[in-house]
Amino acid sequence: MKTKLYIKTAFVALVSMAGLSSCLKDNQHYVDFASAKPLVELPAATGVGANGGLFEAVALDISDTPIPINLMVNVAAPKPLSTPLTVKISVDQAALTKYNADNSTSYVLLPANYYTSTLTTTIPANQNSSNIVINVKSSLISPTNTSYVLPLTITDGGGQQISNYKTVLFNVQVKNKYDGTYTASGSRIHPTAGTFTFNYDVAMGTAGATSVSGSALADLKTDLKITVNPDNSVTLSSVSQPSVALQPGTVNKYDPATKTFTLNYYYNSAAPRLISETLVKK
Repeated sequence: MKTKLYIKTAFVALVSMAGLSSCLKDNQHYVDFASAKPLVELPAATGVGANGGLFEAVALDISDTPIPINLMVNVAAPKPLSTPLTVKISVDQAALTKYNADNSTSYVLLPANYYTSTLTTTIPANQNSSNIVINVKSSLISPTNTSYVLPLTITDGGGQQISNYKTVLFNVQVKNKYDGTYTASGSRIHPTAGTFTFNYDVAMGTAGATSVSGSALADLKTDLKITVNPDNSVTLSSVSQPSVALQPGTVNKYDPATKTFTLNYYYNSAAPRLISETLVKK
């Protein structure tokens, strides 16, 4: 089972941090070297202003087995502590309410029965960090629901000072196994203008339990939604070209071994534009 890493818009993996985190980059993230006072922090929260917390989108595979999210807790200090340190975090509804108010959004709290966690970790002596594990029951989340947020804040630093970088808001989403980047190639035959070939990469995002959609309609690069049926045959739809239909007697399927969609379809029934296309997952 893969542990999903936190992502910020472009799904950039967080860098593991040891010792002093975040380069102690401003007055709000400060270690007093003279008195050697450590600060307990969430490295995931150091990317934005101290009070708002960091909003992160977390994309999890749909699975019947809970998927772990690791939230790193760090002690920013000149040197590791000589004794273990137990740190606790809590679900912070107030942080979510503030985020919604500040950003005119309407995210809702991830239901408590959708995950399990002790929300506690112990940083061993002579080490700087440890993880809190949150096991998410991703199968309970609808692939089209992107409104769930789990806001977490350090509430007990084990006797050490808590940094301003103490809050993170995880926008927990799920993705199906077809989600990803594909190379789309093929041809579109116009009844009078001739043949147009194409070859490009396209992101296909989760649009349902077994559906993906993206700008993959031939050389037009407009929207195309692909739904995989139980027998790996597929159906197609498009908002921009609502007349999209499968060409009778042709192959339209998904090959799980090669992660390839083979599509033969058309649009405009009065003067059909015939499209043969393959999408191969990268």
